[in-house]
Amino acid sequence: MPSGLSERSQSPVSRTGTPNFLHPHNIAPQHMFEQALNVEIYHSPALGGFVQRAPSPSASSLNGSHLEPPLPYDTLNAQNTALKTRVSEMELINDLFRNRVTELESSENAARETETQLRQELENSRQREADLKRRLDELEAEGPRHKKPRLMDDISNLIDDASPIAMAE
Repeated sequence: MPSGLSERSQSPVSRTGTPNFLHPHNIAPQHMFEQALNVEIYHSPALGGFVQRAPSPSASSLNGSHLEPPLPYDTLNAQNTALKTRVSEMELINDLFRNRVTELESSENAARETETQLRQELENSRQREADLKRRLDELEAEGPRHKKPRLMDDISNLIDDASPIAMAE
């Protein structure tokens, strides 16, 4: 059977035409992990001297000459444990990022609500100011009003005028 063909299908298996899955929305983008993935900054003691292996050999290189012998069980188990620890660390970092994003989104929503409320109050204040200016303009347009003297003012004026005479007697 030629390479790339399966027994069930006559269509070739594409190595480059794999489906393009979109990045899941609940996982932080890779660039957010760049510092977290820097081994020199965040080195887990559980990882020890773990070194990442080279990528798996391609199908064409499996035909022969230089296959690595299988690793001992203890080494595979240690690598598996180290990888599980690293996955747990990455999940923790992802959860921290997710929680921080949630906090920032709620903070942004609260700020937007406050902004909307303050804009409404500002608009109401401007409306009241315009109404007061309009009323003031109307009052000024009517001209000065002549006030009727109050009765108390007349009585106090009479008393003030009469008191020097009463005192002289």
